Amino acid sequence: MAHQSASQILPKLFITATAAGGTILACHQLEGQRRILDKKSDGCTSSTIPAALLSLRTSGVAIVDNLCLTPNVVNEVKNMPAAKSMPTQLLKPKRQQRRRGPPGAHMMPPQDEPWRLSAYGRYHCLENHLGDEDILLLEQIEQQIFPLVQGFFQQDSEEEDSDEGGYESLKSATATNTLTTNTIDGIYRSELQLMTSVPGSSNQSWHKDNRSRGLSIIIPLVDFTADNGGTKLLIGSHNNSLPLGSGQGARVINAPAGSVVAYDSRTIHRGLGNETSEGRPALIFCYDRIESPPPGCGTLGSVGTSYQGRLVDILTGARNALSPK
Repeated sequence: MAHQSASQILPKLFITATAAGGTILACHQLEGQRRILDKKSDGCTSSTIPAALLSLRTSGVAIVDNLCLTPNVVNEVKNMPAAKSMPTQLLKPKRQQRRRGPPGAHMMPPQDEPWRLSAYGRYHCLENHLGDEDILLLEQIEQQIFPLVQGFFQQDSEEEDSDEGGYESLKSATATNTLTTNTIDGIYRSELQLMTSVPGSSNQSWHKDNRSRGLSIIIPLVDFTADNGGTKLLIGSHNNSLPLGSGQGARVINAPAGSVVAYDSRTIHRGLGNETSEGRPALIFCYDRIESPPPGCGTLGSVGTSYQGRLVDILTGARNALSPK
């Protein structure tokens, strides 16, 4: 077989490279879409807790209108000491310094900074760095959302009950319940934190909060929009029985300050980069079973989820782009 000449090979290489480059660019554009979670068409907004429980079961996400914080409470949270120390811009990483002493002295261990970086421009203040007064205020807010938390976990044993009926039987059980500890009936608060995404921050990787069923709640302290990088969720991805890419696709939370946004911990999601000139602070509460603490997977599992999220986002984005308006 005669060897092909360079004049025959080069055009084929050019066509292949052009096609590959176009595919990569198209995938990047599809993954960069910021379609908002629409209240009317996506069906994830609920006016009652029973409706929210149904939405969490079917789509994995619920914005619960009747649990919203008042503007006064939102301002109280924003005036907490921890919140006042919140970064407002990208911080330079601090360099380690040597202890005073003779040459060859050991490096000082890194200081336990109150605001930790999880992705470029995304900072978290965890519960162990919150003061007693901060915790007291946040646990008062927790009392407000707790009926949703307990109703969510009660569904484990009442999968066949309707949400309306299940919640009616729940009312008497929660009416006198006070959250004096973070562990109730095998459920514990796995996370309580303040977070912010400063201007110029980057996208997180796709991830799940837990591979097992749990509940994550985000309360925006400013309006969440597509521009300031509200959390992007793959609707329906909590249901492993659904075919890959068969759900509604990725949606970005679009909710006013004080909203209660709940999602199943198995939902694949990520925080987006902030493209505005103001920070995007929020409160985060997470609840899990003691027998299945987060994240429920190792490094390989996390990497797999990240690629799965990207693939589903691209597939559903392409499907939505090709579907008639």
